[in-house]
Amino acid sequence: MTDGQNEVCAVDEEDNQGNRMLEIELDWEALAVAFENQLAESHSFLELSSGTVHTISGTMTMPEPPEPTENYLYIHPRPSREGYRTMQAFIEKVSDTVLRDRLAAALVGKGAFRRFKDQLLAYPEERLQWFAFKDAEVYAYVRDWLEAEGVQATNEPPETTSKEKLPAPRPHFFETRRDMLSSITPSEEEVDFRQAIVPHDRADVNFRPRRAALLVIDMQRVFVDPEGTSFFASSVPVSERLTIMIDACRKARIPVLFTRHLHQYPEKDGGAMSRWWRSLIEAGAEEAALVDTIVPNEGEPVIAKCRYDAFVGTNLEMILRSMGIEDLIIGGVMTNLCCETTAREAFVKDFNVFFLGDGTASPDMSLHLASLKNIAYGFGRVLGVTDALNTIESDATVSSS
Repeated sequence: MTDGQNEVCAVDEEDNQGNRMLEIELDWEALAVAFENQLAESHSFLELSSGTVHTISGTMTMPEPPEPTENYLYIHPRPSREGYRTMQAFIEKVSDTVLRDRLAAALVGKGAFRRFKDQLLAYPEERLQWFAFKDAEVYAYVRDWLEAEGVQATNEPPETTSKEKLPAPRPHFFETRRDMLSSITPSEEEVDFRQAIVPHDRADVNFRPRRAALLVIDMQRVFVDPEGTSFFASSVPVSERLTIMIDACRKARIPVLFTRHLHQYPEKDGGAMSRWWRSLIEAGAEEAALVDTIVPNEGEPVIAKCRYDAFVGTNLEMILRSMGIEDLIIGGVMTNLCCETTAREAFVKDFNVFFLGDGTASPDMSLHLASLKNIAYGFGRVLGVTDALNTIESDATVSSS
């Protein structure tokens, strides 16, 4: 059969039972990716005359195959239970007990596939082992499917699968945000917080977007602007991540609240703060304003405070209670001062605390990590911004289904 300039041959053979088998050279990578593709609006067909995969996107119902229809096999995506079985089988091969426990916990509840992969980010060697293991499992599944359909490949699959052959989905809000997150360059002071909290992390605990609010603490010019008198470099990538987080929360209709630390009359409202620090952030000062990239929308509360604890002397609790908030997501600066103190008080007031490990910052990394350990140990769940986005996305998917 001739297709343009390429001549491709399909040969009939017999299997061990005497049934006729169609022998073709396959595009294994495209076929494997098609089986793994879970996009509801994307449908793939195997062309029997050439071994290539054709994908039709943009419809939720199964489309008709190209003509002649008898030359195409519809590719049903590999069932999710197969994905779970593959992950469980891989966990049994993991020798690191901490990672094994984290991977097992990741399989509990919705969003398991994303959580499972996220747990491997801090383990590059095991991550490569996972992809190799998964590819082998997928190719074995494809072989069984081909045999059931009376097709035999004349070539062997490659060692890895090319993700570039995945049909491009329509622009997706959360995928776009994850791409933006991956492009943010950490400051030289930043390290991966996940290893620090492993002994205390409760991986099965996720916030409930419909009962949650995001509290952005003190993202002011004094800390985040390079010209600020108390600027520290790790606040910059945190500011960028929080901008993405704020956008996602607004998209999901999760309330967003902001605080600013400032003193109207330092001699009267300074208290222990004025005795401890050489200078205070005074109301009206240019660097007391929120940094330019953090802009509250109309109607979003901006709470002025003059203590580390955002609940002290403010109406923060009243606002949260009036909105029916039970789960409080906390990000901002500084991790070990205003963020941690507010998180502790939120816990004492019976809010469920979710603390952004890479969405908070401190000038001292050892203090940052110590605070994250304290929070994870006794006051709340420490999450990455990506983790939070995954939960929001999962909830949005369930709500729309």
